[in-house]
Amino acid sequence: MPLDALLLPLIVKIVAAALVVVAASLAAEKAGPFYGGMITALPVSTGPAFVMLAMEHDDGFVADAALSGMVGNATIVLYLALLVRIAPLWSMPATVIASSVFWIATAATLRSAVEWTLPLALLLTLGCYGIAAWAVSAPIPADKVVRTARSRWYDIPARAGLVGLLVATVTTLSHSIGPAATGIAAVFPIALTSLTVILHGRMGGGVVAAAMRSALLTNPGLALALTTAHLLAEPAGRTVALSVALAVSLSWAGILLLWRLRRPQAA
Repeated sequence: MPLDALLLPLIVKIVAAALVVVAASLAAEKAGPFYGGMITALPVSTGPAFVMLAMEHDDGFVADAALSGMVGNATIVLYLALLVRIAPLWSMPATVIASSVFWIATAATLRSAVEWTLPLALLLTLGCYGIAAWAVSAPIPADKVVRTARSRWYDIPARAGLVGLLVATVTTLSHSIGPAATGIAAVFPIALTSLTVILHGRMGGGVVAAAMRSALLTNPGLALALTTAHLLAEPAGRTVALSVALAVSLSWAGILLLWRLRRPQAA
């Protein structure tokens, strides 16, 4: 097969996914912490990753990857709670490194801990929501240094590069690492990480914490979407499963948005 025939589809996938995430993160910055967290917590990177998997694998693979993705998403809940607590107090590099290492270590540990089933994954998710609710219940600490937002020439290329790297890695390795590891990799919080990098440097850790607390409210939409994909992939086919999963995620976001609009005085 010609090299172009191998590289062109991958390049198209990377560019498409990167554009989606860059557009979402730009909108997040303009909309403020609450809307920023909500927009970025949508499946703007996980969704394209699963679409690419569906193009290259069968229904069973997608179902297994979605189940593993539920475990990875449960660790995202803890990751968000950690960001809420440390972002206002730590520097940007320390915040990003610590939260990323925490997510990778936790996801890898949980992946190999037990033979995951849907009931176990749901119990894990509910437990992580409980821990996160307790962790973020305290007020967000004030920043020690107040920053003024300013654009840097590398902001957009950096975000596009981060997302492109995730998509290329997941797509390329999925044939050899199997559905379980692929599902974990597909839900790596790359959009949230890139938003943390940008907002922390431009507006401070307090804004990051507020955005991540908002993302916690949006995250159940992803958990429900992954559950839907797992349940429907084999009986209905991966195309139907992912379409319904997207509708579920967007519906949750719509409900959250209506709730927010009815409470305009909220922070």
